[in-house]
This record gives sequence, structure tokens and C-alpha cells, in this order.
Amino acid sequence: MTSMRNLVVHVNDESLSGQAIELAALLARHWDARLTALLVAAPVNAGVGLSAETAALAQQLAQAQRDALRATGERLVTDIRLRLPIDIDLQLTDGDSVEALQAWARTADMLITSQRGPQGEGGLSVGQSARLLVGAACPVLTVPYIGWSDARAQAGPDAYLRRVLVAWSDTRESARAVRDALPLLMRASHVELVSFTAAGRDDAALRQESLQQVANYLERHGVPVNPMVLTQTEPSIGERMRRGWVPDVAVAEALQSHAADTRADLLVMGAFGHPRLWEMMLGGVTRTMLESMTVPVLMSH
Repeated sequence: MTSMRNLVVHVNDESLSGQAIELAALLARHWDARLTALLVAAPVNAGVGLSAETAALAQQLAQAQRDALRATGERLVTDIRLRLPIDIDLQLTDGDSVEALQAWARTADMLITSQRGPQGEGGLSVGQSARLLVGAACPVLTVPYIGWSDARAQAGPDAYLRRVLVAWSDTRESARAVRDALPLLMRASHVELVSFTAAGRDDAALRQESLQQVANYLERHGVPVNPMVLTQTEPSIGERMRRGWVPDVAVAEALQSHAADTRADLLVMGAFGHPRLWEMMLGGVTRTMLESMTVPVLMSH
């Protein structure tokens, strides 16, 4: 796939969703894709055990929240229509946000979501993002709550998401993420492919060989890459106890640091974890990225 033609962006607040829909709209313009802004209203809890008066009040409150959500979506979509010549529509459904997004993902090329804010506002929580990733039939691009730098987008129509960092770990999840990201990689000006090894291990040569195979694959698709194996130091036992250490968290921190050093504005990686207990058994790298991403992250499971 060289382009994406059907994008879906999750909208549930003004500011964080505004960042996500802006990026989604720019990508839709680049690929001449259709963009759907999806609103998901929470189901009404007005069942057994509630008096008629309480049930009616619950219905009124739910309708008011639904109307406010629709108004937010209409403002964001109208703003996009006024500024960008793209095919965009607004859809409102009721139910669980993750289940609704997973249903729409079955016929989408990519989902765009927002990371939840530090005060619990907007976006999706780590748990919701985890559930979404394990059940989504397409890649998920998550925009950090701190936003994404639109300075490059203002410099030109295609100057955003141009410096991409791809994290490779020789797994099915990583392989799917690379394939899913091809349309983004093909429009990038700089792609760096990295794998991490722990200090003191002697597997650098094997990792470099694996990286070179991926580099060859991408170059056959017209994507020149810079493959490299990086070394990260595991924290001491005392540091692990102090911080509540999660396995592979050092890799995640090293990846974030390298993204900052190379001025990457997009990170591509596989999402790892146990599907039955996804939030509890979330891989350390995946969890850390969902919690503390600093640039948009494209994940596939």
C-alpha cells in the first residue's frame, strides 16, 4: 500500500482532539483520503434500580452530554472544511469508545487518536489505548497530549512527519508496524531504523544483520534508511526499586532520548503485550510510550 484512502480520527474534546484532527486532516489532504471524525457518546445508565425520576434525569444528562459532544465535533469539522479542501464527515455513535473505534478500524487504513491529558481530560487512557491496539485491524497513530509541532507543516504542505524513527525488534509486531507505516515512510525525508541491545551483550552483530534485512526491504519500496544498533544501560537494582521498574523501560527511555536527539517527529513501533490481560501484561516499551510519548507514535499489534 503506497497511500491511505480512508482515515478515522477519534474526537471527544476540543483541545486534544483538535490536535489529532488537524494532523489527520493534513494527512488526508496529502493522500486525497476521506476523513471521518468519530464521536462516541457514553451509553445511558438508566436501568434497573432507578426511580422513574432518576432515570429521566439520567436520560436528560446523557442527552446534554451527547449534544455537547456533537457541538464540539461540528466546530472542529467546520474549521477544517474552511481551511483544507478535503473530504471530511462527522459521525456520532453510542457505546464504548474502544469498541466503536475497533469496529470502524475494520474498514479504515489508519486510526488517529489522542493521548489522555495529565488531568484525565480528553483522549484515551493507557488502558483504552491498549485495548484498542490489540483489537484494531489497522495501525493506530496516537498524538501526544502535548501536541505535535506544526511549525514544519506551516513551512510547506508536506513538511510534517518527515523525520521518522522506526524501532525494530525482529518480531511479528515490528514487521507489521513497518508494513503498515509504508505510506508514511515513503513520504519521509529521513528514516532511521534502530534496534537496542543491553550493555555487555554480544548480540550486536545479529541485530545489525536483522536491521539490514529490514533496510533492504524498505529500500525496495523506495525508502532509504539509516540502520543502527544502539546500546542502552539497564538501571541499577536500587533505581528499579525506587521507580517501580517495568521490564524494557530502559529501551523505551533510550528510544525517546534518541528521538529527541535526532529531531524525529514520528515514531513507528510494534505494540507488545499479552492479549488476554493486555493492560496488566503490557510490554514495558509499549506502556512507557503510551504513558509518556513526546511525538506522534504509530503502533501495530
